[in-house]
Amino acid sequence: MFRLAHVSDLHATAVRVERLGDFANKRLLAWISWRWKRRQRHQAGVLQALVSDLEELDPDHVAVTGDLTNAACEFEFSEALPWLESLGGPQRVSLVPGNHDAYVAVPRSRSWDLWAGYMGSDRDLHAPFPSLRVRGPLAVVGLCSALPTLPFLASGQLGAEQLERLEKLLGELAETSLCRVVLIHHPPVAGTVSPRCSLRDSQALGEVLQRAGADLVLHGHGHRTVFEQLQGPEGPIPVVGVRSASYAGDDSSKRAQYHVYEIEPNPAAGPRFQITARVRGYQPAEGGFAAAGERRL
Repeated sequence: MFRLAHVSDLHATAVRVERLGDFANKRLLAWISWRWKRRQRHQAGVLQALVSDLEELDPDHVAVTGDLTNAACEFEFSEALPWLESLGGPQRVSLVPGNHDAYVAVPRSRSWDLWAGYMGSDRDLHAPFPSLRVRGPLAVVGLCSALPTLPFLASGQLGAEQLERLEKLLGELAETSLCRVVLIHHPPVAGTVSPRCSLRDSQALGEVLQRAGADLVLHGHGHRTVFEQLQGPEGPIPVVGVRSASYAGDDSSKRAQYHVYEIEPNPAAGPRFQITARVRGYQPAEGGFAAAGERRL
C-alpha cells in the first residue's frame, strides 16, 4: 500500500509593502485583503501543526496543489520555500502552482524557478507542464492552471497545447501498471466554484480525461472538501478537492484539513486501484491535526 498526502492553499507568506511600485496593480487588493482578514484566518501555527502531523504520519509522498503565496510578491517565493522544504525534499514532495502564485506576472527566474525541484519532471517532456514524477507505484502528473487575471477574478486555464500533451502522456501511462494521479489547482468539475474562480477549459479537460483516463484527480482552490467524479474510458474517475491547510477562521466548514490516500492494486473487477481517502483536520483546542473521517473512492 502506498500513502499519498494531499495539502493545498497554504497561503504561507505575509503580504507587506517593500516597494510601492509593486502595489500599483492587483496586489493592492491582496494587501487590503491580507490586512483586513486573511492574516487572521491563515496562520503559521496551523502550518507548523501540519508539518508535525505529517512527520508523525510519514506518508510515502506529499502532493501540494498550489497557493503557497498570497500576492505573488517576489519576496514571497523565497519565503515560501522553507515551508515547502519542511514538508520534505523534491523526491518526497510534488507541487503545482495556484492562482495566488500567479496573482500578477512575475518572471519565472524570480518566482516559480525557486521551486523548480518540486515541479520538474523526471524526464524531459519538452515543456514545463504537464510534469511527470514517478514515485513508487504512482505516476504523479502535474498541471498548471495558474495565470494572471484581472482584479476580482481567480479563474484558471490549461490551454490547448497543455491539454494535447496531457492526453498523449495519460495515454502512454495507461499502458503501464502505474496509478495515474493528476494534480491541478483549480477544480476540474464545472460548477464546483463560482464562474469567476473556475477553470475556463474544464469541459476540454473533462473530454481529455474521458478519452485517456486517470485513476485519481486532486485539486485545491475552493477551500472546501469536495468528492466528485469525471467520466473516464473505463468508468468514473474520482475527483477530490481539499481545504486550505492553514485556515483557522470562524467558519468550521473551512477549517484546515489535509487528506491521505491509501492506494493499492485492486485484485477484483472494476477500477485498477483501491483508494481510500482519510481526512486529517485541525483541532484548535488541541492545537494539532487528528482523524476527521474517511471515504472509499
